[in-house]
Amino acid sequence: MASHNPRIIVNFPPEYPELLNDIGQVIARNLFQMGFPEENAKQGAYMITETIRTELGGAAMYLPKGHLHDLSKRDREIFDKFNGRNLYELAREYNLTEMQIRNIIKRGMLRLRAKQQRPLFGTDDAGED
Repeated sequence: MASHNPRIIVNFPPEYPELLNDIGQVIARNLFQMGFPEENAKQGAYMITETIRTELGGAAMYLPKGHLHDLSKRDREIFDKFNGRNLYELAREYNLTEMQIRNIIKRGMLRLRAKQQRPLFGTDDAGED
C-alpha cells in the first residue's frame, strides 16, 4: 500500500459540515487500516457518512466517549483473568488497588450468578385477565 497522509484521505465538498467531514475521515482511516484499498476506503467512508447525514442529520446530539463501555470491557477482562490467586498481579497490571479488584470480581460474580439463575416467578402472563 502506498503511504498517504492518514489524517485526510476523503475529499468532501468544501461546504460539507465539519463534524461530518471529521466522522468521514475517521471512518476512512479505519477502513484503510483494516486493509481496504484506499479508493474503497474513501468510497465506503463517503457512503457511510452520507447515510449518517441523511438519517441522523438535523438532530441535536451528543457523542458520548463511552467511558462505561471501556470500564465494563476492562472489568470483564479482569474478571476473566482472575484465578483466585492473582489479585495482586491484576491490581498491578491494571494500576488499581486490590480492593478495587475485589469489587470488580464481586460485581462479576453477581452478574454471573444473576445470568445463571432462573427467575423465581415466570414472566408468563397466563394467570392474568
